[in-house]
Amino acid sequence: MSQPSPKLRLALVGYGKMGKEVERIALERGMEVTARVDVDTPSLAVDGVRNADVVIHFAFPATVVNHISELAALRKSVVLGTTGWQKERSAIEHAVKASGIGLVHSSNFSIGVNLLNRLVREAGLLVNRLAEYDVAVHEIHHKDKLDAPSGTALSIASILLETVKRKKELLPGSPDGRIRPDQLQVSSGRYGSVVGMHRVVFDSTADTLEIVHTAKNRSGFALGAVLAAEWIRERHGMFTFEEVLEDLFQQR
Repeated sequence: MSQPSPKLRLALVGYGKMGKEVERIALERGMEVTARVDVDTPSLAVDGVRNADVVIHFAFPATVVNHISELAALRKSVVLGTTGWQKERSAIEHAVKASGIGLVHSSNFSIGVNLLNRLVREAGLLVNRLAEYDVAVHEIHHKDKLDAPSGTALSIASILLETVKRKKELLPGSPDGRIRPDQLQVSSGRYGSVVGMHRVVFDSTADTLEIVHTAKNRSGFALGAVLAAEWIRERHGMFTFEEVLEDLFQQR
C-alpha cells in the first residue's frame, strides 16, 4: 500500500494580492506556507525558503532572473507566475537545467484562460480557411498592472499567428492610421480594479463572433498555481502550465 505524500511546503515570493490569495488556497488544501517574501526581503536564502518544497513566484519582472538563479542554487523548484521575463528565457532555462530543479511557467495560471486558449486555437484553425474574417485581441486589467499588453494577450496572439496564416505580424497598442491585413492588433485598457478580461474577436461583414474570458477574482489564478506546485514537486525540467493541465486531465 502506497504511503500518502507528506504535506507540501510552499514559499511565496511576492506577497501582494496574488500572494495572499495563493496562501489562502494553499492553506485550504492542507499545505504549509514556510515563507512569505516581499520587497523588503534582501535575499531568498532564508530558512523559510530553504525548508520549502516548492516556491511560487508572483513578483516584479525585474526580479525573475536573479530570483531563479538564487532558487536554483538552493535546489528549489518553482512555479513562475510573474510575467514579462521572456527576453531572459535562455538564462532561466540554463539555471533550471544546470541545477536540476523543476519549473512551471505560464502567462496565466487560470484554468479558465487555458480553456480559452484551446478554444482560440480551434477557432483560429477554422477561420484560417475563411478569408472573410478578420481577427483581433483586446484585454483589460486594473490600473496598477505593470505590463501591456498582458502576457496572456500575447500568448493568445501567438496562437492566432500560428493558426491564422494570413496574420504575419503582431501590432500592439493603438495604430496610427490604417493597419495592414497581415497585422494582428492586440489592444489594452487599464483602469479601475478590473482583475482581467480577454476578448478575441472574429469579424466579417456579415457577423461578429467573440470568445471572452472574464476573471471574477484572483482565486482561479491562485488555484492553478497551487495545482502546478503539487505537480512539479517531484519533477525536473522546464514545463508550461498547459502541460500540467494536460497531464491532470488524463488522470481524471
